[in-house]
Amino acid sequence: MDPQPVSVSSRPLLHAGLGRHSGRQGAWWGAPAQALGAALGCALALAGCGEPQPPSELRQVQAVSDQLLRANGIRTTPIRFALEAGETAPYWAQKAGLCKASKQETDAGDACEHWAHLSPADAETPAHRQVNRLSYLLGTASARTYAHGLITFDRSFFLVHGDDQGALRCVVAHELTHFLRRHGFLSSRAVNGAWKDLPEQQRQRALATLSQTQELAADRNAMLMTAIAGHDPVLCVQQLQNGAQLDADYAPEAPLESHPGYVRRLASARAYLKGPLQRDLAAWRQAEGKRGGLQEGSAPRWSWDPNDQLLTVRTLPERRVSP
Repeated sequence: MDPQPVSVSSRPLLHAGLGRHSGRQGAWWGAPAQALGAALGCALALAGCGEPQPPSELRQVQAVSDQLLRANGIRTTPIRFALEAGETAPYWAQKAGLCKASKQETDAGDACEHWAHLSPADAETPAHRQVNRLSYLLGTASARTYAHGLITFDRSFFLVHGDDQGALRCVVAHELTHFLRRHGFLSSRAVNGAWKDLPEQQRQRALATLSQTQELAADRNAMLMTAIAGHDPVLCVQQLQNGAQLDADYAPEAPLESHPGYVRRLASARAYLKGPLQRDLAAWRQAEGKRGGLQEGSAPRWSWDPNDQLLTVRTLPERRVSP
């Protein structure tokens, strides 16, 4: 069975006009000065002389992720980030004659699906480069999380959102939540456990309800993580609104979809911002005070694999082997 992503932020769109927007950082949250030092140290960690460097998009991901991981005191198994050609690449690959899908694959919506996951850096022919170019120019602002700790971005995400670090931070926090809370495993356990004997349509409806609940929870926790890191969480509400508008993705409410509709998702985020967020933030600060923050040796450690085009962060303390 192919690995299934836990979260995809938006749907394919081939005809939308794309734009950019810039986020406004709330002054009253006062991003801590040490965040700048953390981001600089994070960048310098990969800036060895002559060393291969990640693409600029992943360097942006690294900068916002490093601050979120540090500020939230996150220690977990390795997390990896990668760029993908994007959800519209299968369409353009078929148009270019680079992929011939069977009728069964086309009917199932899986035609040339592997093209969506190819690295933009690996195009070797002019036709392949044109597929990448069209996927970038006419793609979507999508990100997704896999249960084993891989978070991928369509490269077009960075065209849609431009240099909006607030939007990127909220999306990274949303995807981190899916991984940290093991949403993929919980869905699999429900489908293959408690729901395995349900009629297929009833099982699909239950899975969609669970998935939509997880998406709303990831939205809320992204706002909390953003606030903990010293940034205005209203940026995450703006990201939901602006992202849908820039992607021309109204996302109507549908009972069998993995994501809630646009209206419900935005209403949920606004309701959380009005009160429960402050309660959760106070509770986190109280608990973190008792824990004492990040332990020595557990600060994020970054590495870049140019062969697999993977940016990896490790947050657990390194094991020391006794001599």
